[in-house]
Amino acid sequence: MTPDTVAARFARQVALRPDDEAVVSAAGRWSYGELAADVNRVTRFLVERGVGWEVHVGVLLPRSYELVVSMMAVLAAGGVYVPLNPSLPDARLLDLVDVTRPSVILTADGRTLPDLPPTDVAAVLRDGDPAPVADRHHPDAAAYVIQTSGSTGRPKCVQLEMGSLVNLLDWCAGACGIGPGERVLQVIASSFDASVRSYLTPLVTGATLCLYDDGPFDPVTLTDWLGRERITVFNPSVPSMFYPVVELASADDFRPLESLHTLALGAETPDMSLLRPWLDSPRCRARVQNVYGPTEAADIALYAELDTSPR
Repeated sequence: MTPDTVAARFARQVALRPDDEAVVSAAGRWSYGELAADVNRVTRFLVERGVGWEVHVGVLLPRSYELVVSMMAVLAAGGVYVPLNPSLPDARLLDLVDVTRPSVILTADGRTLPDLPPTDVAAVLRDGDPAPVADRHHPDAAAYVIQTSGSTGRPKCVQLEMGSLVNLLDWCAGACGIGPGERVLQVIASSFDASVRSYLTPLVTGATLCLYDDGPFDPVTLTDWLGRERITVFNPSVPSMFYPVVELASADDFRPLESLHTLALGAETPDMSLLRPWLDSPRCRARVQNVYGPTEAADIALYAELDTSPR
């Protein structure tokens, strides 16, 4: 197999830095070695159930370590990752399932969909074999399916190949400066295309993936998380999500944001006047980017670095 797959690039990072921190969440911290062992457990389970090229696997999980393991395992097994965001209505999830026909649905905490038998990821992690599994994917094979927003009617499914995904991750790593020692925040729901690069770029470059708690948006908690975990890359954020963070951080002289060196904004036109107090402060060392792309273009088609020079 060619090495240009997510699993192959992740394996190289595991070999280089098995003890480095790979994933952080409110539930715990996991090294690259620990993550690899758990990915192997789920990968072997999927392979034994016939998962390979063009075989869809649903992942019915909130933002969590288990979701990261499941996504990586689907790709290592050669399958197609189908995110089933539990916060979406059952009707929309069942529509996605009807279109993609996943052979397996991975879930946890008893979450399921009507008439669909789930597989409890926790049970696989507890009982599975952690021995390495050979990467089974290929750049020309499908890697994931994402639904469009449905703004023009019924949401449509878009399937992207592994080669396009790896190309996107390469771009993201270079544009955002993601690599060993960096700490990348993930806040995007799995039903949005931007979540794929946000989850995977850190793990194929040796950085640390920091998972913000799933659930209702709370700017106070997010601001605290940015400062406490010394986040260096916030990629991506909707501008309206970041404005209250700037306002809250101003009360502490912007200390919670002083580690940031890259802020990627998308989906809305950024209002620079609301960012200006932070941008003009001596604690700001971040570049601000504006990114845009349709789901069909593997997430990013347009990119610009915004002028953040003092006014």
